[in-house]
Amino acid sequence: MSNKSDSELYIIIQNVLQDYAATCGVAPFNGKVIIAENMAESYLSLRGDCVENGTVDISDIERYHGLTVQPKEADGKFTILLNKAYIVESINKKNVDWLGTLVHEAVHVNDFIDYFRIVCPNSYDELYDYNQHRIFQYWTEFHARAIGHYFLRKYTLDNFKDLVHLDNLLNRELPYQINYMVSEVTATDNADRQMYVVVHFLGRLAVWQYIYPDTFNAQFIKGLTNSNPWMKELYYTLIKYDTLERMYPHFNDIEDILDKHFS
Repeated sequence: MSNKSDSELYIIIQNVLQDYAATCGVAPFNGKVIIAENMAESYLSLRGDCVENGTVDISDIERYHGLTVQPKEADGKFTILLNKAYIVESINKKNVDWLGTLVHEAVHVNDFIDYFRIVCPNSYDELYDYNQHRIFQYWTEFHARAIGHYFLRKYTLDNFKDLVHLDNLLNRELPYQINYMVSEVTATDNADRQMYVVVHFLGRLAVWQYIYPDTFNAQFIKGLTNSNPWMKELYYTLIKYDTLERMYPHFNDIEDILDKHFS
């Protein structure tokens, strides 16, 4: 694994989580990270009850690069599973994609903890009910993609905010992400899958605008979303509030935007 032992990887993980907490002003990660040889087996050892009661399809787990596993108890701690095969592949390709995944999952953990405090459910399991908490699920995917992508760029590129990277972003990365979004959205009739893909694109867009505000200005965003004005409305709603506490009272705004789009 390019001479990286598990103990060395865990040191990297700890350093990245500390960087995320310090940069974003969030509480240090207070859970467990497992480098999983087998994602399904690791999940079963943590929350086999979710598989037994049919709320989780274990056959789907192995494909995940990373996964946030909620505690069974309301006062329990979250676990992040990282797919070891994915880490190995990432390192062998000499990229740090897996570190973006790590931060992505850590953001989910903080979002779920914050949301739990706001809505006061009986358990974290309740928050995974899409019918009851669909807008939160969309928001946390947007949020996790944005923060994860920010750190991916930070760890991948030298002087990652430098204008030297803008040409590649505009001429390669942006067209690729647009084409990926369009192909994935048109490939399914499942609205939740479509929205998952859309909010991930918007999460990346938020980072690009944050780093290069002069290029990704209002006129650029308008042109980018010209054929889908609802997407522009959704984007500006998502970036308007910088915390879940501020965003939560406006979940109905997101629901209204989506109701108009999907009606």
